[in-house]
Amino acid sequence: MLNRPEILAPAGSMDALKAAVSAGADACYAGGDMFSARAFAGNFDTTELLEAIDYCHIHNVKLYMAVNTLLKNSEMKKLIPYLEPFYKEGVDGIIVQDVGVIRSLSQAYPDLPLHGSTQMSVCSTYGAEFLKNLGLTRFVPARELSLKEIKSIKEAVDIEIETFVHGAMCFCYSGKCLMSSFAGGRSGNRGRCAQPCRKAYNSRKFNHEYALSMKDMCTLADLPQLIEAGIDSFKIEGRMKKPEYVAAAVHAYSEITDEYINGHVNEKRIKYHTDRLMDIYNRGGFSSGYYYMKNGKEMLANKRPNHTGTLIGKVEAVEAPHVYIRLEREIQAKDVLEIRTGTEQNIELTSNITAQAGQKIRLNANNLRQIRKDMQVYRTRNNALIDDINVRFIQKEKQTDIYGKVTAKIGKPIMLELFSDVDDISVKVSGECVSQAAKRPVEVTQIVDKLSKTGGTGFNFYLEAECDENIFISLGSLNVLRREAVRQLEQALIGRYKRTIPNDKKLLAEKTVYDQKQTDTRDAMVSGCYVSVKTIEQFRIVNNYKLVQHVIIDHNIVHEAEIGKMRGDKKIYVSFPDILRENKKQGMKDLYFLSGMFEGIYIKNIDELGFLKKQGYKGMVLLDPFLYAYNDEAVLFYKELFPQAMLISSVELTHQEWSGLCETDIERLYGYQPVMITAQCFVNNYLDGCGYNKRERFSFRDEKGNRFYNVNNCRDCYSVIYNGVPTNNIKQLTNNRNTDITNEYLIDFTIENEDQTKNVMELLMKFHAGDMDEEFDEMDYTRGHYIKGIE
Repeated sequence: MLNRPEILAPAGSMDALKAAVSAGADACYAGGDMFSARAFAGNFDTTELLEAIDYCHIHNVKLYMAVNTLLKNSEMKKLIPYLEPFYKEGVDGIIVQDVGVIRSLSQAYPDLPLHGSTQMSVCSTYGAEFLKNLGLTRFVPARELSLKEIKSIKEAVDIEIETFVHGAMCFCYSGKCLMSSFAGGRSGNRGRCAQPCRKAYNSRKFNHEYALSMKDMCTLADLPQLIEAGIDSFKIEGRMKKPEYVAAAVHAYSEITDEYINGHVNEKRIKYHTDRLMDIYNRGGFSSGYYYMKNGKEMLANKRPNHTGTLIGKVEAVEAPHVYIRLEREIQAKDVLEIRTGTEQNIELTSNITAQAGQKIRLNANNLRQIRKDMQVYRTRNNALIDDINVRFIQKEKQTDIYGKVTAKIGKPIMLELFSDVDDISVKVSGECVSQAAKRPVEVTQIVDKLSKTGGTGFNFYLEAECDENIFISLGSLNVLRREAVRQLEQALIGRYKRTIPNDKKLLAEKTVYDQKQTDTRDAMVSGCYVSVKTIEQFRIVNNYKLVQHVIIDHNIVHEAEIGKMRGDKKIYVSFPDILRENKKQGMKDLYFLSGMFEGIYIKNIDELGFLKKQGYKGMVLLDPFLYAYNDEAVLFYKELFPQAMLISSVELTHQEWSGLCETDIERLYGYQPVMITAQCFVNNYLDGCGYNKRERFSFRDEKGNRFYNVNNCRDCYSVIYNGVPTNNIKQLTNNRNTDITNEYLIDFTIENEDQTKNVMELLMKFHAGDMDEEFDEMDYTRGHYIKGIE
C-alpha cells in the first residue's frame, strides 16, 4: 500500500496559514520573530505563533517551526528560553541548519522532533544516516538530487524525507551560498538573502541576462513517480507569498495526490491546476527541478526574474486610441494584461470585457507608438481566479466535522457530548435542567438546530438527539451550552500536543559552554602556515617555501602530485569534493583508500562527515568554512565527533567573533571566496555544451561592475562561483590592527595562475616577517567580513 505524503504548506502570516489549512494542508511550516531563514516574511510574534500552533492542532494539522539560521555565540543563550513556550504548546517539529542548535536542542528538549533543513545540503545516504544517528527524525535533501538518488536514500535509511515540489528554486546548493553576504552584507545563512540570483549579469556570452535566475518548480504531473519513490512530505515553497498563492498550490497538490493514492490520475485536473498555478505565479514557465535533469539552460528564467504571467494572445492591430488583440485563451473583465515590447518598458492595461479564445478584443492603451503587430500579450493578474480562491479558501475558514449526541431528560441537566475521530477525543458538558413543558414544548429539531449553529467556531456539528417528549428548556441556555462544549473540545484537541518540562530537567538558558578558552592538547607540530592548492602548478610553487608547513591538495590532482617525491618536510592533506552526491559514493571510497598517504583529510560537507564517521576514521580532520561553526555549541559538536578536528574560520564571522569561540584553530587569511556552489554549469548553458574534463573559467559581472568567476568541476559535476577579488587579511600578521592572528592560518589558492601564486607567497613572506610594503595596498582585494561582519 502506498504511503500518502504529507502536503506541507508555507505560512508567512496567519492569513496564509489559515488559507493553507482551509485548502487541505496536512502540515504548515512557519517562522517566529527570531532565527528564521525568511527574516523578511511576515513571520509570527510569540503570541501569534502560539495561536497558530493551536489553530493547526484543532484541525488536526501539524505545525513545524523554522529555526534554520546560523546562530552567533551571543544569540545561543536566547535559543532555549525562546523556544520554551512553543515546546510546551506542542509544536510538532523544529527545522534546523546549525549543528550547534541541534546539539543544544537535543540536550534541552530530547523529545522535540528535529528536521534537517535543506540548508544542510545533504546529498547522500552518508548524510542521511548521519542525521538519523544525531536523532533527527526528518531531513530535506538538497534540491539538486535526482528522484533516483532520493529513492536510493529512502530505501537505505529509515528517516523521513521531505522534498520540495513547488515554488522558487535557488541557483546554488542551499547553505552553500555566500553571494548575498559578500555582495552587500546580507547573509542568506542569517535569513537576510538579497536574492542576487534574481539580478541581471553581463558576460562575453550574454548582456543583461538573469543568468542565475531559476524557473519555479511545479511537479503536479510528476506526483505519481514522487509518491512511488516513498517521499514522506511534499513541501511547497513560499513563506514570502500571498495567501491566494498558498491556497492554490495546497489545493492542487492535495487533490492530485489523493487521486493517485485512490488509484487514478486525471490528466485534465493536472492541466487545470497547472494553468491556475501559472496564473498565480511563474517565472518564464515551470520546471520539474532536478528530479529528472542534472542542469540546463531550460531550467533558467533568464529573461525575466519575476512573475511572467500567462500568454493569452497577440497584438493584431493598433488603431489609436485602441489596440486589437487576438485571444489564444479566455480572459475575464478586470484581468491585468501586459504587452511585451521587447524592452524594459512593457505596456500594462486592464481588460474591461470577458471574452473567449479565438475572439478579437479592443482595448484602450497608452504608448501606442511602442506597440507593434504580433507582440505577445500576457495576463499578469487573473482577478476571477483570485476571487474564486478567496471565496473558497480564504474568506471561508476550515471547519472540522464533529459528531455528538444531545440528551434531554425531564428533571436532569441537558447533556451535550461531542466526539472527534482524532485520538478518540470526547467532551461531555451539562447545561440547564430540563423541565416539563407547561404550555408550548421545545421541539427536538429546535434543540439540534440551535446547538448546530457553529459558524465561526471551526467545527461542523452532526448531532443525534435522545430527548423526552413535551420538554422545555430556554433556547438561550443552548447557546451557552454550545459555547462551553466548543471551548472544552478545543482545549481537548490542543491538549493532546502540550508538553511539560519536568522539575528535574534543568534548561540550558544561561549555559556557557566554556568560561575560558581551553588549552590546546594537540601536537604542537600542527601550528603554522597551511596552504590549500587546486592545481599542480600551485602545489609545486608553494612546496618551495619553508614557511609552509602544511599543504592541502585538491582531490582532482592527487594522482598528479607525486606526493612521495614532493612531500619534503611538509604535512600533506587531501581535500575532498565540495559536494558528495549519492551517485559519486564509489569515487569517495576510492579516494579514501589513499588517505593513508596523507596527514589528514579536509572535508567540506555533512555527507563527508557521515562518510568518515561510517568508515571509523580516527585521524586528523580539517573542516571547511562551509561546515559552519558560529557558536561554541557547534565547535563542541565537531570536536566531540572527531577529537582531532581542526576548524577553518567561518568567513562570515569577524576576527573578534571567531577568536571569541571556545576553541579556534585555523584562520583563513587569503583566498578567492567561493560564493556559490551550484549544479548548474555555465559551460553547458552558454558555451559549447557539456565540457566534461574542461577546467573552464567563465567570468561575468553584475550591474555594478563587480566580477565573478565560475570554474566547473566536471569530475563531480558541479561548479564553483568565486568572488572577483580575493579576501586578503595577510596584513593582519603585522598586528597593525591590534588583532591576534592564531598560530595556524590558511592561504587558500583556487583560480590563481603561477605568477599570482608566487606574488601572494612573496607577500606572505614579507608580512610574516613584519616587513610592511606599499605593494600590498596596490592589490585589488577585500577584507571580507574580517572587521565589520554581518548582522
